[in-house]
Amino acid sequence: MRNSDVQLHVSDAERARRAGDPRAAYDGFVEAGQCAEQYGLWKTALRCYRNAVELDLFAPTAVEHLVRISARAGAGSEWVEYATALATSPTWPHVACRQVQLLIGSAGAVVGAARVGTVLEVVMAEDDLLVVQPEARFAEMPVAMALIILRRAMWPAPRETTEASYDIRVTYRGRYRYRLTEHGDWTRL
Repeated sequence: MRNSDVQLHVSDAERARRAGDPRAAYDGFVEAGQCAEQYGLWKTALRCYRNAVELDLFAPTAVEHLVRISARAGAGSEWVEYATALATSPTWPHVACRQVQLLIGSAGAVVGAARVGTVLEVVMAEDDLLVVQPEARFAEMPVAMALIILRRAMWPAPRETTEASYDIRVTYRGRYRYRLTEHGDWTRL
């Protein structure tokens, strides 16, 4: 079965991640994405590459694959914007996406990362609507990067194997409006 080939790579990548080897995990998710592409499983490939990006937000390989398959997988132009941002060699501090936290205090909420501090500022405008701004050092952060980081802050241990998932509406920089799911998928509103 084709999907079992992809799942084998995903399992290897998850095992490497749990063992504390993010480079092997990144490579495993990229291999899983390439395998899914060979079988024409575009949405599966998108998720595999996105998992790789979560492990290293600044490694261009997975982002390049996402740009190439985004139209076939039904994704928008967010990945092109992401690749363009990486091509400018941003000097942003490197954020470990799987270690971000949503921090809520009397002055509001932020998404923070160890050794980096605040990455995103968050306001809950309605029950299911988050208004998100990048912290000043990350002012040019592309929307796809912000959504990946926000997803991990909102759902540190997402239920990947369930069909149903929670979702929220997100407004980013006052311009972009999306519905973001616990699984990491998003659609433009």
